[in-house]
Amino acid sequence: MAPTTMIWLTFASYMVLLLGIGWWGDRRFGGTYQGFVTANKSLGAWVTAVSSAASSESAWVMLGLSGLGYKQGVAAYWAALGCILGRVVTAIWVVVQLRRSSSQYKVSTLADYYEGVLGDPKKIVRGLSSLLIVFFMVVYVVAQFVATGKQMEGMGLLDYRTGVMAGAAIIGIYVLLGGYAAVCWTDLIQGLLMAMVLLVFPIMALVKAGGVGPVHEVLSANNIDGFWAGGQGLTWAALGFAVGQLGIGIGYPGMPHAIIRFVTVRDDKAARGAAVITVGWSTVVLLGAVTLGIAGRTLMPDLDDPEKILPAFTATYFHPVIGGVILAAISAAIMSTADSQLIMAATSAVHDLWYGILGKTPPESERTQVIQTRVVVGLLALTAMSLALIEPRVIYTFVLFAWGALGASFTPVTLLTLYWKGMTWHGAAASFVAGPATVIIWKLLPASLSGSLYELIPGVIISVIAAVHFSRKSRLDS
Repeated sequence: MAPTTMIWLTFASYMVLLLGIGWWGDRRFGGTYQGFVTANKSLGAWVTAVSSAASSESAWVMLGLSGLGYKQGVAAYWAALGCILGRVVTAIWVVVQLRRSSSQYKVSTLADYYEGVLGDPKKIVRGLSSLLIVFFMVVYVVAQFVATGKQMEGMGLLDYRTGVMAGAAIIGIYVLLGGYAAVCWTDLIQGLLMAMVLLVFPIMALVKAGGVGPVHEVLSANNIDGFWAGGQGLTWAALGFAVGQLGIGIGYPGMPHAIIRFVTVRDDKAARGAAVITVGWSTVVLLGAVTLGIAGRTLMPDLDDPEKILPAFTATYFHPVIGGVILAAISAAIMSTADSQLIMAATSAVHDLWYGILGKTPPESERTQVIQTRVVVGLLALTAMSLALIEPRVIYTFVLFAWGALGASFTPVTLLTLYWKGMTWHGAAASFVAGPATVIIWKLLPASLSGSLYELIPGVIISVIAAVHFSRKSRLDS
């Protein structure tokens, strides 16, 4: 049997499994609207933890972060450390607290939660939060479809455009079928597969490279063997890079498609278990991705695109069946994020915008509500696919922009809502404007400034200032 055929058969088997889960989700939860969009809040610790973690990491880890390790060497560990710290903060201060707080209200979306806690008489918070979710989730999904094309192209299976369309079709179908339950259960399987690959492969890459010694020699020869990027020691540019990479973790406590899992977790016990599992999973995956990229620099020093190190390493050193497993693992990373973002965006569009803002009366039949949400899922998937075909190729940069805008919007509002009694809907609305606006403006500044510090950091600072100022002002005015 030809190697390419074996890869495709292995990969196809995995896709059939995902579609089967989608069919199961439809049979069990698709009959009611709450079942379709929240799985009736019945999820346990492992499903909640791994699906939340996997939906955050995406192709950014499998392709982007491993590519950063290949390009920047040891300095790429700053990004892994920042993400792990973000997970720790979320585990300690968000998971259980958000579950308890949200259980006091009838919550299907984050906008429901903010309105329940803060009040939102003019629906401004609901409108702003849902618009941000829909827009930037689509941007995020574009990055996942780009990754699909890159992985297919990198393994010599399909050209970029065909790969994008194939990935969009598969993801769209099982989200349409099974909704939130299918998303979470497929994310569990996909997250475990990602962890297995990024635990085993970095070790194998180091062994094939001859151990730590030869790898360090290659890093040293390319001046990327130190923790300070640029190879010039502690410079302002190197410090900016480190702080910027650490700052990625600021987004975790407010990333909508991830923290919604803590609203739908079954009970406090499951939430506490999920908090621990999430940190452990993330540590393995994040450190493993950087290590694979570093070792891959020794094995394959002439790659034209660092983000292809994982598929290239697999195609060069492993049996085609393993190639199919890795293709499935990269697809898992992509799908576990894209599916979560699609269902999140569609639910916000229908529940928050169509019903909440425009005042449309939900149909009496819950099945009709499910159909409406499915239609929006399909439209959003087609939109993201069309944009991905334009070929915005740098996954790492593309994801960081969407991550920055969402993190600057939702992290301050979520933490302040949980821990500051002075927070008002006025402050939340100001934060939802100031945060993403700062991210966009910072990104448009000259590269000498915008490239020296990740835009999420100034975005969060301005967002917090806006939230506190307008909350205090609204209380004084009242």
